[in-house]
Amino acid sequence: MAGEEGITNLGPVPVGMTFIDALDAVRGARKYRINPEHQSHRLTICETQREVWRIAETLPEPQRSQLQLLAGAAFDFGKRMNQRMIDLKASV
Repeated sequence: MAGEEGITNLGPVPVGMTFIDALDAVRGARKYRINPEHQSHRLTICETQREVWRIAETLPEPQRSQLQLLAGAAFDFGKRMNQRMIDLKASV
């Protein structure tokens, strides 16, 4: 979505770069960090990403790191989207 870069997403995947490499390149720009030790015991997007992270712990490399990179990024993007919805609702 135009105008949402840095709010709900961290931009486009640069030409010639894989999705995984692009996620890795912007890892430091995340606002929200996944805490796989936390368990909300609720059926939510964030808890699903924590579970993906925990399951990935049992896998060999490089699958472990790749899945944890994806889970961590999805957690950040989910929290960003949630905050954006809260902000939009407050502005009406």
